[in-house]
Amino acid sequence: MSYSSPLAGPGVMLFSAALFAYFGFFTAFPEIDVATKDPIPLVLTLKWTLRATAVGFAIAAGLVVVTPFGANLLYGIVGLAAAVAFLVVAGWDLRSDYDSGIHPVLLLAFAGWNGVGSWTGLRTLLGGRGRGHPPEPGI
Repeated sequence: MSYSSPLAGPGVMLFSAALFAYFGFFTAFPEIDVATKDPIPLVLTLKWTLRATAVGFAIAAGLVVVTPFGANLLYGIVGLAAAVAFLVVAGWDLRSDYDSGIHPVLLLAFAGWNGVGSWTGLRTLLGGRGRGHPPEPGI
């Protein structure tokens, strides 16, 4: 049975890792409240979500050579986790006195993009297992 594959290759994974790394490591987020000198949990959550996702995507890209199935599984799980975190931060941002540093509408768009892409990839990856369908070639 032949079907198109939304699975990611190493180039897509590295691009994703670079994009998340840029925003997570090189963007100056307002993470300290100037008046109280306290950290802003909303901003720190976003910052560390971006950083952890970048690392997860980079590890997935490295694993593609050894285990394409495991790499795509990790990539999908990390993408779903990032989507959930973006939803949480967007909701939190709308109700908070602080701004996360990224507009909530943009966070919702990122959550949708990552969530749908990761969910589709995971369904494709796991869909053929145990149902008599062969897995994707090379997996």
